[in-house]
Amino acid sequence: MRAFLPLLLVLFLGGCSQLQTREPTMPTDPRPVLQLEHWSLEGRIGIRHDGEINSANLNWQQQPDAYRIALTGPLGQGGLRIEGSDSDVSLQQAGSDEVHRATTPEALMQQLLGWHLPLSHARYWVRGLPDPTLSWQGLVDQQGFTQAGWKVEYDRYTRAGTLTLPEKIRLTRPDLRITLVVSRWTTNLHP
Repeated sequence: MRAFLPLLLVLFLGGCSQLQTREPTMPTDPRPVLQLEHWSLEGRIGIRHDGEINSANLNWQQQPDAYRIALTGPLGQGGLRIEGSDSDVSLQQAGSDEVHRATTPEALMQQLLGWHLPLSHARYWVRGLPDPTLSWQGLVDQQGFTQAGWKVEYDRYTRAGTLTLPEKIRLTRPDLRITLVVSRWTTNLHP
């Protein structure tokens, strides 16, 4: 019996270490995440466009009818602040008093920067969901989907309160690749 004690201890400790390092996986029921209307995230974003690779810090605050996104350090510009709603969006570059406006964030960013983040859809995508207003197709491995010309993939998930939310997200289309690594989700925001 004593000979088996070290073996049992090794098996038990091995089992414990596996439980501790197990990462959250894609949620099976998306309804709680879809109902999440007030949230924020902080992280890093990498952008690969026209052979150039750039990165920025990202701070995104989302309410049901408005959002505020701050990118600091993209493309060597020092930063951008994007604020918008369903009918209006503004963009201001760091160090400039000029505020640019348009009806969609994609049109505004494309006009000013030559590329754009799919922000109209990304408020769903960053939570691990396809935009419910558009058709989509699931990927074979069920760790993502394609929608609006973008391939959306989820590499890792994390816990945020009672929810499982994406931690690492890749958005790709032929001319642009965006990688988002979320360092912190806040899900208990109030209006």
